Amino acid sequence: MDYAKLRYDELLREEEKLKEKMNDIEDQCLKEGLSFSEFEKKAKKEAEGLYFIDKYKRLRAQPTIEYGKEWRGDYYTIENFKKMVQDGMLVDYDGYGYYATVNSKSDIPILPSDVTENIIRDDFTHVIWFGR
Repeated sequence: MDYAKLRYDELLREEEKLKEKMNDIEDQCLKEGLSFSEFEKKAKKEAEGLYFIDKYKRLRAQPTIEYGKEWRGDYYTIENFKKMVQDGMLVDYDGYGYYATVNSKSDIPILPSDVTENIIRDDFTHVIWFGR
């Protein structure tokens, strides 16, 4: 399925369907006494769908914006953040960020894998990054 074309509400419905399907697969694997790695193989398609739905939900989410605070994270322009990801300086395991502007922070997370998948918003100029 091409999740890029779905609206936010459609993504939510697809997410629920995939979660239900994964639960069904998990139940079946448990009944058959299969290992977790066997479950992962059987649910690979659903897991990949949930991975991309998460990214597209964040792309389409309506942000809540906070102004007038100082955040403890590192502050990068979107372009610098993208370059750091492309240069291998940041990966998902390293932490998480939020879309931001010069004087505000949104509640929408951004991950390095969003950059590598080229699923990023264009309505924010900065990222506030919180490393581990």
